[in-house]
Amino acid sequence: MTTHSLAPIKTLLDLNHASISEEWLTEIMRVWAQQYPNLVTENELRRQIDTLIRELAYTFASHEGDAPPNVTADSVLGLFAKELSIERAKKGIKPVDTAQYIITLKNVLTQHLVKTLSESTNDLSVCLRAVDDVLDRLSLLTFEAYVEARERVISQQSLSLMELSTPVILLWNNVIMLPLVGVIDTIRARQFTERMLEAISNHEASVTIIDVTGVPVFDTSVARHIMKAVDAAQLLGSRIIMTGISPEAAQTLTKLGVSFANVISRATLRAGFAEALQIVGRRIVPIGGDRP
Repeated sequence: MTTHSLAPIKTLLDLNHASISEEWLTEIMRVWAQQYPNLVTENELRRQIDTLIRELAYTFASHEGDAPPNVTADSVLGLFAKELSIERAKKGIKPVDTAQYIITLKNVLTQHLVKTLSESTNDLSVCLRAVDDVLDRLSLLTFEAYVEARERVISQQSLSLMELSTPVILLWNNVIMLPLVGVIDTIRARQFTERMLEAISNHEASVTIIDVTGVPVFDTSVARHIMKAVDAAQLLGSRIIMTGISPEAAQTLTKLGVSFANVISRATLRAGFAEALQIVGRRIVPIGGDRP
């Protein structure tokens, strides 16, 4: 026989919607008004609260039996909670505050249930267990969604920073330059190689200048990474000019027996650019001089 022992929750949410919303909003604004004064407005919170209460009422109204509703990540209520959390993550609201947002609702509902069902201990116990289960699950869903959203944001920011840290500059027709800045590890070396090969193909670069002035440590590991990139570039038919190796780095590489045999090396970027122009059959016009 089908039972509807959770019906009092739906009835409570319908009859006391306004008071529950107001109490919940008051508790949230008491904290958030100080911590996030410009991120979430009271009207925005009120709309979200009303929507969530309606979804809760529908969830309990459509559920049968004594067991709590199974709120999954793909359910309407679960999806709403996840979208809410993702929005908060983008605004920079802390995950603990997003979870506390749901917990505060649980506290408000618990107080109303105790008042409403104080004379029916069994019904009160069943309803409290269901409310605890559903809202605890929503709290977990908001936290999971928050973590996923922040990971995506961090990943996108990392990719953007990596692209900015390895720009491709078209210096002349068929001449490109890639300045390397910072520590070169395996991940950055792979990304640098991919961007360089893509740029050589797109610009049909016959000469590629790799400037390492901004590389603080130039050791065997860095040299190995660059040599692999050079070999790949030469397979595409591009001559490699390396600029910016410091005297200290040159001595270190010599002691380690590292040699860039197939690479043209110049001390400065200016000298490297002049070499590149010679290779492609152009010459630099001195400032104030006549063009050929």
